[in-house]
Amino acid sequence: MKLLINRILVITGIFCVGMFHSCSDDKFDEIGTNPNSPTEVPIKLLMPQVGVETAFAVAGTDLAWYASVFVEHTTGVHGQLETADKRTGINSTIGNNSWNSLYAGALNDLNIIVDRGSDGGAEEGHWNAVGIAKILMVYNYSVATDLWGEVPFNEALQGRENRTPAFDDQESVYTGMQAMLDEAIADLQKESVSNVGSNDFYYSGDSEKWMKAAYALKARLYNHLSRKDPSGSANNVLGAIANAFEDNDDDMVFNSFTTASTGEHPWYQELNDRSHHAISTTIYDLINDLGDPRGELWFGAVEGVVVPAPNGTAVTDQGGNIYSRASRDYLTATSPLPIVTFDEVKFLEAEANLRLDKRPEAYAAYLAGIEAALERANVDEDEITDYLARGTVSVGEENLTLENIVNQKYIAFWLFQPIEAYNDYRRTEIPTLNNPVSPPPNRFPYPQDEVAANPNVPARTIQNKVWWAE
Repeated sequence: MKLLINRILVITGIFCVGMFHSCSDDKFDEIGTNPNSPTEVPIKLLMPQVGVETAFAVAGTDLAWYASVFVEHTTGVHGQLETADKRTGINSTIGNNSWNSLYAGALNDLNIIVDRGSDGGAEEGHWNAVGIAKILMVYNYSVATDLWGEVPFNEALQGRENRTPAFDDQESVYTGMQAMLDEAIADLQKESVSNVGSNDFYYSGDSEKWMKAAYALKARLYNHLSRKDPSGSANNVLGAIANAFEDNDDDMVFNSFTTASTGEHPWYQELNDRSHHAISTTIYDLINDLGDPRGELWFGAVEGVVVPAPNGTAVTDQGGNIYSRASRDYLTATSPLPIVTFDEVKFLEAEANLRLDKRPEAYAAYLAGIEAALERANVDEDEITDYLARGTVSVGEENLTLENIVNQKYIAFWLFQPIEAYNDYRRTEIPTLNNPVSPPPNRFPYPQDEVAANPNVPARTIQNKVWWAE
């Protein structure tokens, strides 16, 4: 097939030279257009697509898998994840697919929704869809800038009009994301000609729920700036949280995976098709030391015993005969994939209050975050009560530390939110990681495809910290 494609390309090139002496970019674009794939796609068809793209390709695959190994939620025990775990395979190829999924996939499609539904667009007045699209755009942009640092933002998504967009500094991207969330909240309060309904896989078009999600994302992004502006970021976090999630029912979760081979949860597919991840000793020890009941629900066994894998030194074990994997009772084809949750919001509230030395408020939010996380993990009520009473958990407001909060947040993020756990680690250096080879990289390397095509890619290495972590 590859040989046939190459022949077709050669013949096409000869045809262009013979007929026109040269082929312009526009002509190549015209040749590359699939007449059976129209460019004018209505919002009702794009909305399900962007929901899937965001959950599967951005939040659930390569970026999450590498972040999981970097932050020691898991240990790479085969293939590319094993080499990344041993710090020998972290190169410009690891993010190629994800970069394309972000810019050519999710962000491009979301931008089309915004253009079509806004004033002057082909489907003008679809404010419900526009507001949702902007919130999803911010989530996707946040993944990009948090992992790579400087990324295309102001000149992004212009297609043939600008194939080499400038890379914006992270501070301006953060300013732009907060402004976009403000726009989204305003859009969702406008009268819309229709509601996307079931085409939205997160909240079925519920504008109130989406506004809460926007405020939750605002709080997360503000909290990332804790090193840049400790008190200012804390106050902004608390201001956003006042309008964010009120309980677990508000969680922004993708819950539409199926048992069909093409619709399964990406972590489940990875376990069955590749099995490159094992339970990390770091997360296993932390849960055991705290007496956390989630370990029994989450961790599978090898011949009746949970055997975690040490980061950086584990032997190859694709077959799962040596080290434990995620329990198949927990990780299924249709497991939910959380994007932002109520328990995270409570941990953000706890951290913000602690920075402001409001200890009673910080401690109450900390305990509420743990309880919500345990409920989300389907821990029995009696076990929740017992866990919250443990001295290692119920430390008292005067003894509460940032480490207590972030460790509990780190546990709550397992298995499906390692990107945010990786963000927290680079910001706080919590939890204590144990890979003896080296600490995790401070950022992802820019993808080789982008480096080769765009001269504006900044000269950065994986040792350079992103702006908010400096």
